[in-house]
Amino acid sequence: MSEVRQHALSILRESLDRQDAEFKEHQWEAISAVVEKRQRLLVVQRTGWGKSAVYFIATRILRERGAGPTIILSPLLALMRNQIDSARSYGVRLGTINSSNEKESNEATKNALLANELDAVIISPERLANQEFADEVLPQIANRVGLLVIDEAHCISDWGHDFRPDYKRIVNILKSLPRNLPVVATTATANQRVMEDVSAQLGDEIEVLRGQLTRKSIQLQSISFPKRSQRLAWLADTLPKLQGTGIIYATTTRDAEMVADWLKKRGIKVAAYHSGDGFNNKAGLQRKLELEEALLSNDLKALVATSALGMGYDKPDLSFVIHYQSPGSVVSYYQQVGRAGRGIPKAYGVLLSGDEDKDIQEYFIQQAFPKSGVVDEILAVLDASDDGCTVAEVCASVNAKAGKVGQALKFLAAESPAPILVQGRPRRYKRTLRDYTLPHSRISYLCERKQREWERMQEYLEHQGCSMQFLAQELDDDETTACGRCQGCHPAGALSREYMHETAVAAAEFIENQVIKIMPRRKAGTKTNVAHRWPEYQFENYFGKLEHEVGRALCRWGEAGWGEIVMKGKRRGKLDPRLVKAAEKLIRRRWKPDPVPAWVAYVPSVSHPKQVPDFAKKLAHKLGIPCIDVVKKLKSNSPQKKMENTHHRCRNLDGVFSVEGKLPDGPVLLVDDAVDSGWTFAVIGALLRLAGSGPVFPFAIVSTATRN
Repeated sequence: MSEVRQHALSILRESLDRQDAEFKEHQWEAISAVVEKRQRLLVVQRTGWGKSAVYFIATRILRERGAGPTIILSPLLALMRNQIDSARSYGVRLGTINSSNEKESNEATKNALLANELDAVIISPERLANQEFADEVLPQIANRVGLLVIDEAHCISDWGHDFRPDYKRIVNILKSLPRNLPVVATTATANQRVMEDVSAQLGDEIEVLRGQLTRKSIQLQSISFPKRSQRLAWLADTLPKLQGTGIIYATTTRDAEMVADWLKKRGIKVAAYHSGDGFNNKAGLQRKLELEEALLSNDLKALVATSALGMGYDKPDLSFVIHYQSPGSVVSYYQQVGRAGRGIPKAYGVLLSGDEDKDIQEYFIQQAFPKSGVVDEILAVLDASDDGCTVAEVCASVNAKAGKVGQALKFLAAESPAPILVQGRPRRYKRTLRDYTLPHSRISYLCERKQREWERMQEYLEHQGCSMQFLAQELDDDETTACGRCQGCHPAGALSREYMHETAVAAAEFIENQVIKIMPRRKAGTKTNVAHRWPEYQFENYFGKLEHEVGRALCRWGEAGWGEIVMKGKRRGKLDPRLVKAAEKLIRRRWKPDPVPAWVAYVPSVSHPKQVPDFAKKLAHKLGIPCIDVVKKLKSNSPQKKMENTHHRCRNLDGVFSVEGKLPDGPVLLVDDAVDSGWTFAVIGALLRLAGSGPVFPFAIVSTATRN
């Protein structure tokens, strides 16, 4: 054994605190390629193989030889948090620079990096778009970087399942680094096309180390339950029978919250984990840390998570990964189910599927790339600006959701050559002199490929052979053999598909009785834009005392139960009369607004002048209170559902409604047929309060808010 290999092995054993530890297949070969041959390397290995051991050991040896720090590019906040302690076990001083850190923390890491006090730093790809980092930090360390690591390298490729525009900057970063700089690109989810694309972008001389992708510890199984209530019942009855802890994946934020609420009601200790409301600020990031630690410490039976908990989260003894809905591709599924069974001999990977899966995935495919109309409008706005624009300033002129505007700006800034550039904090986007046309043919092809991936996912669900072999072969690992554990290989070992009838009834009632809150809009605008939003109403920055109470919606558009009934009724132009009784039941028995509404008002409509008044009058009669026609529509406006962002929604409502006549005393129930953004309720609620009404309680028959 060479002296270098012996030293590398001693570092491995020291980190694991096991003197009998040995390198896994290809680990030493990867370390040697970097340390001794200074090669560029693409490492494609299964989840849990130990890719971080390769680059931490290589970093330790290179630093001992006098090399500069390692730069690790990773999109994974969970990885960043977990890896600091891991790096320390290898004798590597690691820092992180990412958007979730405090500014002072990023600044301290940057200074330590420039002072050569760190052995390695993990940087999120979006930092490559930060002009300060590109201009001030990178040039000072470029000539002394010891190693570049590109984690989750499939994100570089247009063909990768998790393509990210910021990763496209890496190729340009490489041009500013020494030509003989060793590079390690790692991934567990790259088929041959992705490998070829990554190799082409990182250089022809790149070497590929690829292992078999079969995970022998995971027992795979697929179960089709068309209804949500069936899946909820199965989860409630099955989870208590499973040993250990795990992850339950849901495709949307809303479903993650719903599944977690249901399981908690059934006495199972779980928590929701996602990147939606409540998790997308500083307190939310801290909450994520606490939940990750709770699962690591086995204080929870499971986290019910979206893909926000995925690559980078490492708990070796996870005994199950269950999918409440089907992911969009076999490759995504392999990546997520691979969280299970890394350090234990047996774990379950169960894929549940339902009727809503197709609609969800079609929505995701449609939203995957920016639309040409939005791009053209954005470029026109930037063309007209001398100083560039923030996202908020672009949204004031472009009728698109802020998320879509941000997605389009990120996409454009990562193009090469780029039609826009990013400067300053807050970020301002400026137009360059480059002519630009959205690459329609490439986007069309990629969307078609995503559709084919979804179709392959459906084939996996129906596959009668070895499930693990199917996954591996989808990643072009053709040397794999049957696993002997999955439902195709060993049906007798599969989990039971049965659940109790009583549990299914309770699950159906739970779905029907979900609390759908209509939250008040607290901010009418900011000091700089409120007057521009409300030139007629002249609202202040905050609604304050004009704010309505927390309201309720009976159901969600198209969902099982009342949601389906509302959708069918809307399409034939007549609401089902049973909705009145259902609304009364919700208000009296489940919601119980306090103080109790003394009268009913309703939102007038030009397109459906009788529908809402008729419903409101019948509901008022059921509740035993009067219905008063006090809200008037003064002028026509565009349908609110066509307004994509807050600025346009507010401008579209300014001056549209008024409150006329004498108002009865007491709280009011304000009724509309549908609620989406909630701005119509916010405006009319404020006008009612200005006119002297009591507390305003909004009620909508259906919520049409976009699934997230």
